[in-house]
Amino acid sequence: MRSITASVAAPVARGRLPLLGHLPQLALKRVEFLQSIRAQGGIVRIFLGNRPVFVLNSPEAVHEVLLTQSRKFGKGLLFDVARPFIGNGIITSEHDVHLRQRRALQPAFRRDAIAAGVATMTAIAEEQASAWRPGEVIAMDLVLRRTMTAMLVATLFSTERPDGAAAVAELGERVAEHLDTVMRGVFVGTLLPAPLATSPALGHRRYLAAAAALRELADSAVRQARQDPTDRGDLLSIMFAGTPGNPRGMTDVEARDELLSLLMAGAETTATTLAWALHEIGRRPELTERIKAECDALPAGALPGAANLPFTERFLREVLRLHQPSWLLMRRALEPVRVCGVDLPQGAELIYSALTMHRDPAYYPDPLRFHPDRWLDRTEKDLPPGAYVPFALGNRKCIGDHFAMTEMLVVLRSIVSRWRPRPVGGHRVRPVVHALIRPDALPMRVSPWPADRPPAPADRPPAPAD
Repeated sequence: MRSITASVAAPVARGRLPLLGHLPQLALKRVEFLQSIRAQGGIVRIFLGNRPVFVLNSPEAVHEVLLTQSRKFGKGLLFDVARPFIGNGIITSEHDVHLRQRRALQPAFRRDAIAAGVATMTAIAEEQASAWRPGEVIAMDLVLRRTMTAMLVATLFSTERPDGAAAVAELGERVAEHLDTVMRGVFVGTLLPAPLATSPALGHRRYLAAAAALRELADSAVRQARQDPTDRGDLLSIMFAGTPGNPRGMTDVEARDELLSLLMAGAETTATTLAWALHEIGRRPELTERIKAECDALPAGALPGAANLPFTERFLREVLRLHQPSWLLMRRALEPVRVCGVDLPQGAELIYSALTMHRDPAYYPDPLRFHPDRWLDRTEKDLPPGAYVPFALGNRKCIGDHFAMTEMLVVLRSIVSRWRPRPVGGHRVRPVVHALIRPDALPMRVSPWPADRPPAPADRPPAPAD
């Protein structure tokens, strides 16, 4: 017989202000504020104005909400704000609609489908890296945004369209610019009350214009794909194909919303993660040598992964731990529910931060030290469930997690096999926190490897990183 335990109330975070609640701290300090309240309880209440929000601080609470009791939770306020901008695709949809969409898109993210796209990914990455010149200073954050967006666009829209690679790259650049603006609008709309969030002074009209431009680009791609019934093997072809649950395939509006969702989830977050990866490579040249040694040993047509690039995969796993780009995600209780002994009312808004979880010394010794080989002695299975969630958990886990890891491995291989990226003297990289945590700017000087450089052993342990 299951024991019945009394519920406990979630404590209110210190520093609540009249009328404003904790909004100034969250809006101004953001990550530091969420990190500071972790010691106040496994679930802590904060107030955005007069609106209570429950912050999940413990792995157990995150695991319950995202996995074991996931059916009792919806997407939450963040996704309500995003829906008018990007439609009702897989990011923002709920319940049966989300399940149907996920099943329809899943074939595009199977390992065999990802393997088939590696050649396209490699061609785009190589084209970018081969255009650099020795000693050139590259705005790496901007280049990676364009590269990752173009890579995803080529996968979504097919590389066999007659307008060719140049048009795909141009389209990718426009998409990247609009995505950045839209994501800022979603962030502002989530934290601020509606009268403030929709103020022209805060750029609301600019956010709406960027969203409209994105919809038009996606609509154009859908229209072109409809005119050519050939199965090109890309995502649009998969969307139009019938499935047992949806024999007619997606409508044009549904396909457009899925394109916008996948661009929002797959381009900006991957580019930001890679920017932090290049930042760490620049700080620690010995990491570059280890990655290059692995990449040089990888056969040209091999699918990159943990089996043949073990250190590089650990390196990216550590980037996702220390520099998790999505610092704030939300859920909403669809019914009264108890989580880790705390009773949450129906409609309760919840926040969790993978970034602050990934920096908790209870689970990660010396958490601010960048140390890829911490993953040699432990895996995700050695951690409490919910302690490492770079791609979320359960039925809302990122559908493209393996796709994103493959993209990042391909790009790192293309850059590091050819170049040694170094920081530019006098520039200090600072994190900027909006919808994602990005480097404020990442200028890096690229130098070719010396022709007579002796090969570095791939298994050489690195010096401790700060």
